[in-house]
Amino acid sequence: MAGRIIQVYGLWVWVAFAFFIFVLFNQSHSPLPHSSGKPSTVKERMMRAEKAWETSVTLRHEMANKHPGYPRIPLFPAQTLEAFGKYPYTIWDFFPPVYTCPHDIQRVGRLGDGGKWVCGMSLYENRPALPASKAGKRTKPGTVIYSFGVNGDSSFEAEMLARVPSAEIFAYDYTVASLGPQIAGPDSSRAYFKQVQLDRMDVLDRTPPFMSLQTLMKNNSHTYIDILKIDIEGAEYYSFDSFMDWCDRENAGEMPIGQIMIELHLTDDENLNFNRLLKWWERLEKFGMRPTWLEVNLLAVTLNPNKADPRCVEYVLVNHKDRKNIMRQES
Repeated sequence: MAGRIIQVYGLWVWVAFAFFIFVLFNQSHSPLPHSSGKPSTVKERMMRAEKAWETSVTLRHEMANKHPGYPRIPLFPAQTLEAFGKYPYTIWDFFPPVYTCPHDIQRVGRLGDGGKWVCGMSLYENRPALPASKAGKRTKPGTVIYSFGVNGDSSFEAEMLARVPSAEIFAYDYTVASLGPQIAGPDSSRAYFKQVQLDRMDVLDRTPPFMSLQTLMKNNSHTYIDILKIDIEGAEYYSFDSFMDWCDRENAGEMPIGQIMIELHLTDDENLNFNRLLKWWERLEKFGMRPTWLEVNLLAVTLNPNKADPRCVEYVLVNHKDRKNIMRQES
């Protein structure tokens, strides 16, 4: 009887093995599934991203309206497990980066603080260097990059100059006297620095002077900025208020910036609450700015000896409405 069982068991083992080989052979020779449609275009990807952003705006207001204190919503309401059960979010969850970059997105500059994420980096790299005039100046603007907040590290600016032959960088910071040591060699001729504090208005008799973004653009004879990098420790809100006023008043309601890399700071609780940030953010969105990347600055948490909320976050925003935006190009 035992021998019969062993024989039957052995037979089933061989049947199972033969079936496995049959399936494996047929799968390896079957045609791979493929899409009959054409690859999506940039326009299609941007429209799909725009729909995702529209959905996020609806969800934003639904979540805000459910809070009993709306519009006075705490920036970080989930301070206990009980509060987490009611309000499982922070201020940053109201502004998720749902607008997918329609091209590649790459890290530029050093890892950690100072480096930035750039949407469509390969597009900027493929722009040819523009010829210079006899006087040594460019005949027309190249890839115009404005950088506010140098703070001694220029790894982002140095890599952009090295990889983008058409790049010209206009950097401003009132806390340092020059760009960082990373800017050197022939590329440094395309980088310009001034000791200026970005502000809502011009105060030229101060040292260093306060100047608005629109004034700096005018002084540089620029009507368009490809990339704006800004990290000015909380002054971003009223500086952009002034610039958005100018866009409405003197630039036909259009924001002449392709993409923005901005660090937002929540360090002034008396003047910056949920409602203020919401209105400021949605005004940016009205101009076409869409969040495509978010990076929490954890150093602002770990450097604090006490419990600290994540009050500093870096966003990348792409201008969906901008007709000049390089993002509209096919790769």
